Amino acid sequence: MTREDMVALFSRRNQNWARRDAVALAEDYSEDSVAESPMQGRIEGRQQIQEVFANWFESFGDMTFTSRDVLIDGDRVAQFFAIRGTQSAPFGGIPSTGRKIDFKGAALFTFGPDGKITHELRVYDVTAVLVQLGVLRGKPLAT
Repeated sequence: MTREDMVALFSRRNQNWARRDAVALAEDYSEDSVAESPMQGRIEGRQQIQEVFANWFESFGDMTFTSRDVLIDGDRVAQFFAIRGTQSAPFGGIPSTGRKIDFKGAALFTFGPDGKITHELRVYDVTAVLVQLGVLRGKPLAT
């Protein structure tokens, strides 16, 4: 894939995030791709990746995904993002809390020769997300 192809792909992905289209997002992955996530662990295959996207969209009905920066280096792309939303359905074994999440993260994508994502490594502060959902208690800051 050329740099221009990757820029176009991530522009399309941003549109698919805005449409909350789990199927379209998953189509960018190879059938045997792997995604590693702090919240979901190791996700194997396009179908499971699609299910994870769908679960996020279902659990956070008003979720927004904002792409901050995309860095391209050969067959690898790093995307920095922000996610906001209100939990309106169970998520990752956590009953619906009605609480808001707001966090930043990054994902490192590796592409195969066919232009499909073969590996994704997601990085974000899962502890902060769990504190925001009320699952964990945060220690107050010293004053």
